[in-house]
Amino acid sequence: MFKGKVFDLGRQGDGVLKHDGENIFIPGGLWGETVEYEIVDRQQGRLTKILDPCVDRVQPVCSFFYECGGCNLQHLNVEAYCRFKMKCLKELLKSAEIVTDFDDPVFIKPESRRRATFAFSWDGSKRRFGFNAKHSTKIVEINCCTVLVPELEKLIPALRSYLKDQKHFFPKKSGAGDIFVQLTDSGADILITFPFKPDLQWRQSAAVFSHENDIARISWRTGVNQEPEPVVMLHVPEIKIGDFILCPPAGAFLQPSVEGQQVLTQTVVEYAGKAKRICDLFCGTGTFALSLLKKKRTVVGVDNVSCALSALYAASSSRIKTHLRDLFETPLYPDELDGFDAVVFDPPRAGAKAQCEQLALSDVPRVIAVSCNPVTFIRDARILMQGGYRLNRLRPVDQFAFTPHMELVALFEK
Repeated sequence: MFKGKVFDLGRQGDGVLKHDGENIFIPGGLWGETVEYEIVDRQQGRLTKILDPCVDRVQPVCSFFYECGGCNLQHLNVEAYCRFKMKCLKELLKSAEIVTDFDDPVFIKPESRRRATFAFSWDGSKRRFGFNAKHSTKIVEINCCTVLVPELEKLIPALRSYLKDQKHFFPKKSGAGDIFVQLTDSGADILITFPFKPDLQWRQSAAVFSHENDIARISWRTGVNQEPEPVVMLHVPEIKIGDFILCPPAGAFLQPSVEGQQVLTQTVVEYAGKAKRICDLFCGTGTFALSLLKKKRTVVGVDNVSCALSALYAASSSRIKTHLRDLFETPLYPDELDGFDAVVFDPPRAGAKAQCEQLALSDVPRVIAVSCNPVTFIRDARILMQGGYRLNRLRPVDQFAFTPHMELVALFEK
């Protein structure tokens, strides 16, 4: 057992202290605290006791906080939490020599997450349902989650009972899968990914579970690259976006919270200004494309997921033209971008390096970047700026409560 003083927080929210002259990370430790700890590996420690607590420390709202890997920062009070997240963002931007003023940052409150992916494993008659532990594949069994909207949190015990029902047959002695749950306006939409096809018992029990809990749809797939099969559908899953109704395919990406979606779409619409012809890259099911669509404006959506594009095309009543394309492998080239007044892009966490390299060579006057990863955002921003764009506006949106993640919306102009 060792004793030391935490002098800072790392970008993932772990406490940092010196051990034998080197920095090590202590999950759960806060700046200024004297703690006892054990060494897990060369750069990782485990907190065993807090000897002198930080004034910013609060009791975590979730009893699973110190085990579950979903949240990093529930032990910080609200003011310190907001300061920490903005400090990390400013330091990242400064290190990349990107200087800009912020539009007002927005912090979405907890109990707002409308989607979650639960882990499940089985080994003989032993079955576990919950979230993965910190830095581990071990499953922490939970009965609540304070970041989820109440409608989804209330579903946890019923979902756990359904999956653990001993009448269900698992064709392999042991295995694992996950359960993606997303709340739509017409009820929960569930996608089960298990490495086998559901038998009659699974299907019958899914119907009973859906009726008892008013589930909109349950779909099933045997792997992440397989097409989901609808098993039960009591209601068509629907999401209202502006004046449009979207029917998302099973497992479709939606913004983590309704409140976050509203802030992001309002900011994108504001940054787009009076642009008449807009291209939405990595558009998915069209959170931004649908919000931007209005009279005398043309919107084109590009993505590599055909079912998402079909849902967008239908929701827009064929007004949004869609193109199937892998923008990582084959980005839109400058001549294909000619004529657009604005381009919006919202890529996965890996960012949009290849597409930004082509945008930097284009004459598109306005580029709106949405990013859930400040590190790849900075890389992409520097590519655009080296191509002659100016970063004129930037809004941080924290819709991942208690985590180190931060969403950004940026306006670049040439």
